Amino acid sequence: MLRALVGQAMVFCGLSNFCGLSGAALAQQITQRTEMVPMRDGVKLSTDLYLPEGKGPFPVLVTRSPYNKNGERRRGAFFAQHGYVFVAQDCRGRFASEGEFYPLIHEARDGYDTIEWAAAQPWSSGKVGTTGASYLAIDQYAAAIENPPHLLAMYAAVGSENFYYDSTYAGGIPSLGWPVWNLFMASTDSKLDDAARTRLSAVVKDPDPWLRQSPADRAALLAPFAAYKRGYDDFYAHSRFDDYWKQVGFDTADYYARLKDVPILFLSGWYDQFADATIRNFTELRAHHKTQKRLIMGPWPHGYGKAECGDASFGKDGELDENALQLDWFDHWLIGAPFGTPGAEPVRYFRMGGQDGHDAKGRLTPGGEWKTALTWPPKSAPKQFPAASGTYDYDPKDPAPTKGGRYNSQCIQDQKLQRPDILTSLSEPLDAPLNITGKVEANVSITSAAPSVDVVVKLIDVYPDGYAALILEGATRVTPPVKAKVDLGSTSNLFAKGHRVRIDVTSSSFPRLEPNPHVAKVTIEPGSYVEVPVVR
Repeated sequence: MLRALVGQAMVFCGLSNFCGLSGAALAQQITQRTEMVPMRDGVKLSTDLYLPEGKGPFPVLVTRSPYNKNGERRRGAFFAQHGYVFVAQDCRGRFASEGEFYPLIHEARDGYDTIEWAAAQPWSSGKVGTTGASYLAIDQYAAAIENPPHLLAMYAAVGSENFYYDSTYAGGIPSLGWPVWNLFMASTDSKLDDAARTRLSAVVKDPDPWLRQSPADRAALLAPFAAYKRGYDDFYAHSRFDDYWKQVGFDTADYYARLKDVPILFLSGWYDQFADATIRNFTELRAHHKTQKRLIMGPWPHGYGKAECGDASFGKDGELDENALQLDWFDHWLIGAPFGTPGAEPVRYFRMGGQDGHDAKGRLTPGGEWKTALTWPPKSAPKQFPAASGTYDYDPKDPAPTKGGRYNSQCIQDQKLQRPDILTSLSEPLDAPLNITGKVEANVSITSAAPSVDVVVKLIDVYPDGYAALILEGATRVTPPVKAKVDLGSTSNLFAKGHRVRIDVTSSSFPRLEPNPHVAKVTIEPGSYVEVPVVR
């Protein structure tokens, strides 16, 4: 099964179901051609153009991808049919583009150069927007930090704000998604021979045995692929938030003051690993800028927009017509059309939960509804739920398994895990619905003789039939004894009457996180708790 960032990478190319359309399926009135666009250092990037019928000039949308620009064919055709020139480009060193690939650090200048090149073409009106999700959102932020004069609007879905804190070392613990992502990128390099591609792809599809090796032993697999091994090695060489992670591309948050003030529509889901990063980008840039910022948070994983999320289905309310959403946004800012959707509210979010039951396919149906807000988070009051106290043995060779949450789009999964290294507390059945909306934080008192300990905390919605739906999971690495704060992230979930609130505490989550190397006897002291924001 694909893991962590690899699962995300596989959906990056077509988060709106735009992958895999053959050239023959493009509408006849659409002109499609490829150009090699020169960057400021002379490197040429392969760029597909989708041009509407007519002489123009036309507004332009730019997307830049490391996952093969061919995956943008359907989206390119859609926007060309609606009067835009759609520009889809392979990032430096990927597929048909020249140069050497390295994650994120070239995207600021390459993005600026591409936007300004597009604005200067005879078919262009000079009005340029950018669009894309995850890596394709992060590279938009990087370009916007360079302040391209002709950039007028952005649509950025499921992107980070600080890659170190959001992804690679969230809570100070190495993410195993990043090593596998580097492996995935190596396996899709267009210069690979078939034997090498087959060898790497087999590990990408089932990475757990590889991930159980030491970081040094793992590196041997990437040794023949210098460009990708460099990214892997740099990940482990920079375990602190140092100048490496502060580079534009990895880091957006420290450059908010430089990021061009243009309207941005942000989108994410409660089970996206970049959910809180998306929220922070919205709130911070809204505070820094004068132009309009909007935020949409749905009941989705990183591969957003569908009704299904793990074991659950949110029905038609969970589905997203992203074509219509983006067209409405860009028609307003690049053409001057009045808004159709969304409404005038800056924040639109899906409050999950509130009902029990299953659909005809046996999927859990938590229910939910779309809500709006003028700011984020909505006004709330804190409420504490106690965590269980006790002592358990932690063994890095036998880590607790990752099951659902923001990992690899697994979403809502039944947390029926009975292990001696998981402490569980369970509330009484709720006598009234409980609306938890906003950021959740745990305060955990830990003692251990080990030099460091990882603390993993889960918030779980337990249904009357016993199904235990994971809502949030957070983790941090600490030096005991300590009262640790654990950021579980943000959510919006209505715990229905009769449900129970469950809190789990353990010291590992594999393969989401690299297991702490120290064998430990861990004690969670009385008085530990999870604090949730309750909206009335």
